[in-house]
Amino acid sequence: MATWNDVASYVRGKYKISDEQPNMIKLVFEMDNLRTQVVVLWHITLDGDESWVQIESPFGEIGNVNLAHALQAAANMVCGGIGLFGNLVTYRHAVPLDSVSISEIERPLALVTTTADKLEQQLTGGDQY
Repeated sequence: MATWNDVASYVRGKYKISDEQPNMIKLVFEMDNLRTQVVVLWHITLDGDESWVQIESPFGEIGNVNLAHALQAAANMVCGGIGLFGNLVTYRHAVPLDSVSISEIERPLALVTTTADKLEQQLTGGDQY
């Protein structure tokens, strides 16, 4: 069983944080081919007491991404799905903290990061996020 404080402590100890607020931690990962990928971890509380961490990474802006192609590209992904944050199209996954150990966040974090980077490269041809 993990808490948001456990997640935050783990992330602080393992990664370089780009920005941090009470319920948000922003990371920037260096990817292959000199690319980078922004990833945001959000602490979300459902129904006032159920604590989750949402791992989210943008890969394009709403008007610049063909959403049908994005959905097709993500159709067979095991972990996560497409979301929207403001005007940014994102790839995201959420994990309930009351039934997970801190080490079980690492794999979804890696999958969201690499998937968003691949989607960005495939669908926009750029590296803005």
